[in-house]
Amino acid sequence: MTWLLAVIALTITPWSGSNYATADIASVRYRLVVTGAPGASIRLRADGIASGWIAAFCTPRLCSPQRVDATLPSSGKAVYAFELFRENGSAPKHSGAVIRSDDGASIRVP
Repeated sequence: MTWLLAVIALTITPWSGSNYATADIASVRYRLVVTGAPGASIRLRADGIASGWIAAFCTPRLCSPQRVDATLPSSGKAVYAFELFRENGSAPKHSGAVIRSDDGASIRVP
């Protein structure tokens, strides 16, 4: 039996360019790039979010709160707008996060 280890790499940078139609203009937004083997299944989740905040993984068609399950396209690269929304006025003024994949990759969001 042969086992293939799916290796996922995550990079995060400040968002630049046009916003997705699914984006909330009041959110803090980052560009999350996920790379791996074409066709690989990925499962990402956001941890370490301050109370009163919500995280979302957004594409031009859909925002998925707190986590996303997807299949990498033939390019082996997927781009998300990772957004943090302050939903409660008494919440801290800032929240970071840690994005984790099921295969152990992680990246800290400032």
